[in-house]
Amino acid sequence: MDMEKMITAYPAMTDIHVTEGEPVSIRVYGNLKKLKEKGEDSFFTSLFHDFLGPEKEEEWTRRGSCDGGCTIGTSRIRIHMYHSFGRKAAALRILPSLTALAPDPDREWLEKTAALEHGLVLVTGPSGSGKSTALARILSLISSSRPCHMVTLEDPVEYVIPSDKALVHQREVGIDVQDFASGVRDALREDPDVIALGEMRDSETISAALTAAETGHLVLGTLHTTRAADSIGRIIHAFPADRQDEIRSLLAANLRSAISQRLYRTGKETWLLREILTNIPATAHLIREGKEAQIPSYMEMGLHQMRTMKQAAYGLKGLSEREREKMMKLLEL
Repeated sequence: MDMEKMITAYPAMTDIHVTEGEPVSIRVYGNLKKLKEKGEDSFFTSLFHDFLGPEKEEEWTRRGSCDGGCTIGTSRIRIHMYHSFGRKAAALRILPSLTALAPDPDREWLEKTAALEHGLVLVTGPSGSGKSTALARILSLISSSRPCHMVTLEDPVEYVIPSDKALVHQREVGIDVQDFASGVRDALREDPDVIALGEMRDSETISAALTAAETGHLVLGTLHTTRAADSIGRIIHAFPADRQDEIRSLLAANLRSAISQRLYRTGKETWLLREILTNIPATAHLIREGKEAQIPSYMEMGLHQMRTMKQAAYGLKGLSEREREKMMKLLEL
């Protein structure tokens, strides 16, 4: 199977699913389509030989799954290898180059975020909501706008960020660094200005990220939450009760912004809904007092570019009212 030819033949393709002995399936405009071609053992052999390497193959054999990435043509490919009923299987996500993407509707917010010199920025949303793309856009803007040292920690590396004005070091968990938490601690010894975390998975990683933000670094991280305000509770409740007041204080003082994203597809179009929370003094007070449930009320006022997911849905232009109602019901807005 020639992936470069397949990407060229299906420019709107976002995913490829390959299972040994089964027809290859691809996702185009959100719909799954089966091809005549079947998954062959040689395809999996070439993935390890040409892209992932022996360390990932050993992990795949030992754990039953592994993650990695590669570049084919102008596209970055995220690879997840696994087994199904003892057969080899792979899920591949095609990530187009940032220059090939449509302009982001919140360019002004992205630029303001990229201009921050310290603090914590959260990019959140469910799987497949474009978190990695949003994070990469911010990092690319930073790299093109100012001289700084940027360290990213990813699993795997998805978008490759060019070193324009910035010095960029992208590190992959399992290859360049043991895990996210130790990666942040290592990064603090590498004279960083910006640290980006592909995922804030546990309290150890979150604690390291908050320490980095508190000590004068700009830290950007992702979480799997569907509301910006929910991210605050997720972070706080990742810690035992005797540390939660401390974490509230750190968040109130260092959080700069949090966004949450959802994607909605209609035929060949994809609609981005983005909720924006800016940590103003009023919201910082609510975080300290454990009243983050009241934050959406401030977001609804629209101050400092803030908006809720429902407001984002009503703000979409070009979407029919019937389709808007359908979207809001599906996304439970």
